[in-house]
Amino acid sequence: MALSTDISTPHLRPARAPSPLEVEEVVTLRGLEQLQGEWRWLWTRCPTATTFQRPEWLLPWYRSHGASFSPRPPWVVTLRSEGRLVGLAPMAIREEDGGRVVRLLGEGNADHLDVLMDPQLAPHGVGLLFDWLALNGELWDTCVFEQLREGSPLLHTPAPEGWGDRTETRELCPRTGLRHYRRTLWHGPARKV
Repeated sequence: MALSTDISTPHLRPARAPSPLEVEEVVTLRGLEQLQGEWRWLWTRCPTATTFQRPEWLLPWYRSHGASFSPRPPWVVTLRSEGRLVGLAPMAIREEDGGRVVRLLGEGNADHLDVLMDPQLAPHGVGLLFDWLALNGELWDTCVFEQLREGSPLLHTPAPEGWGDRTETRELCPRTGLRHYRRTLWHGPARKV
């Protein structure tokens, strides 16, 4: 499955998913902009969400830093239940040291990063995200999720069987005094990241 950078292509593509929840990927800035209302509503339902997960922060970040962060288009996974947005994973694939690395959008400029998941769905939703990443494993080599907070579902949801998994405690965030965590996942030979 190739990712398109042409913004005239459809902004939502159905993705393969092993669950009754509907999983879609958004691969254009325009597609992300069209999610703003639902995205904001989901953000209000997530009690641990930070300002850095709001569309009002992440969309300007992407407009300003997206091309330098990754020349590829955004790779955002959404989860829907009965048509309602219940999960959003804002990611991109970057070329790093000869590998394709999945990273969260907003990296480097935020206190904490994470996915947005309806609180009743969080562990199950991240498990579905991991399953979806596994189904699309030909597109990436490593996932590196930086700047995670201690309670992040990305940090605590078990990796799929056969995946490599390494979690590290990072420095204290200078603004909040909270620790950052980094989780690296891979589905093949380990890469240095």
